[in-house]
Amino acid sequence: MAIRLIRLAASGPDRPVAEIEFSPLHCLIRGPSDTGKSYIRDCLWYLLGGEKTPKKVPEDDGYESLELEFADGTDTYIVRRALRGGGAHIFRTKRATDAADGARADDGSAEGAAVLMDAPEGMEPIDADLSELVVELSGAAGKQILRSKSKRGPVTGSDIRHWFMLSQPTVISEDPTSGASHSDRPQRMAAFHLFLTGNDDSAVALVKSQAEKDRLFGQLTSAQDALKRVLAGVDPEATRVDIEDAIERVDETLTEITRQYDARAVQLRDVRGQIVESTDALRKHATRASHSQSMLDRFKLLDQKYVSDLERLGALNEGVAHFAALEAVPCPICATPVELHVAPPDLGKRAPGSYRKAVAAESQKITGLRAGLLHSIAIEQRRLADATEQADLSRRRLRELEKEETRRISGARVEFQADPKELAVRRSELAKQLGAFDEKARLEAEIERLKKLRVSKAAPITRDAGEPAKVVATLVKSLLVEWGFDDVQQVTLDTGECDLVINDRARLSYGAGKRGIFLTALAIGLMKYALEAGNPHLGLVVIDSPLKAYADPDSGEERALPTRTLTDRFYAWLSTWSGPGQVVVAENEKIRTATADVLKPIEFTRRNDSGRAGFYLKSVVPMQTADDTRHE
Repeated sequence: MAIRLIRLAASGPDRPVAEIEFSPLHCLIRGPSDTGKSYIRDCLWYLLGGEKTPKKVPEDDGYESLELEFADGTDTYIVRRALRGGGAHIFRTKRATDAADGARADDGSAEGAAVLMDAPEGMEPIDADLSELVVELSGAAGKQILRSKSKRGPVTGSDIRHWFMLSQPTVISEDPTSGASHSDRPQRMAAFHLFLTGNDDSAVALVKSQAEKDRLFGQLTSAQDALKRVLAGVDPEATRVDIEDAIERVDETLTEITRQYDARAVQLRDVRGQIVESTDALRKHATRASHSQSMLDRFKLLDQKYVSDLERLGALNEGVAHFAALEAVPCPICATPVELHVAPPDLGKRAPGSYRKAVAAESQKITGLRAGLLHSIAIEQRRLADATEQADLSRRRLRELEKEETRRISGARVEFQADPKELAVRRSELAKQLGAFDEKARLEAEIERLKKLRVSKAAPITRDAGEPAKVVATLVKSLLVEWGFDDVQQVTLDTGECDLVINDRARLSYGAGKRGIFLTALAIGLMKYALEAGNPHLGLVVIDSPLKAYADPDSGEERALPTRTLTDRFYAWLSTWSGPGQVVVAENEKIRTATADVLKPIEFTRRNDSGRAGFYLKSVVPMQTADDTRHE
């Protein structure tokens, strides 16, 4: 996996597009200090997933967005980001399988059309996180590396940029190659070994973090407290075998009692069936008797009403007869004759006779009704007598059956006199004690396990990188010799520190100039080996000012190799670099005309000088070379 930078551009309203194009294998951006070379490296860092925006410069006024075009195999990607921060818009070359989808989006919703309108011609937007895309394109997707001794995680875009996009301060820094931050170093070192060996840390045993240790301590304390509570309920003189034997004896007794009860049940089954039948019959006859008694009480109450009505009618008949025997006389108050009263027919001689006929008719009617009622009373009395008799027979039958049941129960053989309820309670207590023994054993095993986990130590991290380290060291030595360091006799790669040891001296023990040159050689050698071995790698290195510190005339560093020689040989090597991988260098030192004709560097000049004045400003004056300088 390897990407190749193609073009970097900046744009804004009413501003000309500022852009530079990268050569496929090597690219030199050359110019004096403060012309914007480091700015290019910062833009590349930002457009490859970094969060830090390029620093503000006066020349970028009016520019709003940056765009980076790069290739990955047959695919081309364009990344757009706002110059002052924010998310990234990512586009990719349309693939054959995506053509139909693109056509549907173009003919369909307005939203889809708007997205395609913003996309460069022949490209489509993709929904991806920029840092994750960088990791995927480097071949490190899915790889796990240590972030600390107790934590593992995926490779991040920051891991890749750290090792292969070197800023000027990083090049000459006295800090370890993995960085000054102790929290970041395990992750940076793990990423370095992934690029070096191709193996991740998914199989590395993790050391427990303090949080995990605290959690284990809490679990251990909780288990110990629980064990104390369990032991408080266990008889210290009892053993598990004793409890199991006692439970077995109780179970045997309960089984025999059950068998005994079953035998009794067999003997009593018939008589108890008859008891049930007799009980049902008694209930039925008692219900009939109760119903008949209730009806009889109602009939007798109705008969009393009929007798009362007949007596009332007899008294009324006697009163009418007495009234009829009286002589008619005028009103004693007003002396009005009978004939002049309001209702003379009611006072006539025939009126009492009609009243008596009505009373006699009513009496006859009630007498007839009472005769029918008396007949019903007689019938209901017979029913009550019959029901009462049947109920009495059922009671006698039931008493006989109960006596038979008692006789059979008394005659049954009794082998166990224990109370089943007491036995059940006893078994529950024994089962609880047995459960306490089981819980005790479980807690003791858990406590032992937690103690081992607390004191267990993870094996030291060992990464087998011996052979790859030798190859990378050989590549670094060949680069240094090609750059003019003929005094380099021995180069080794310290895989523990992820850094070089040159002539038995650690790289960081050299002066700033040599530190920068040696780190540049390490980054390029590691890229070459990783790509040839098929290990994860982004496929490019970007190095800011690898020669500047060595060329500093005010440096007190010992220099057996003249600065001019190093510069010329480095540029000559860069012009012939054939990969694998792409090398992008930003540098101050001037270049020979012959080398420049091959390398074709991008020349930045100061604002008032001829040539291209930085990334944003251009002029058409030819560039100045090292040969021109010497001639002057």
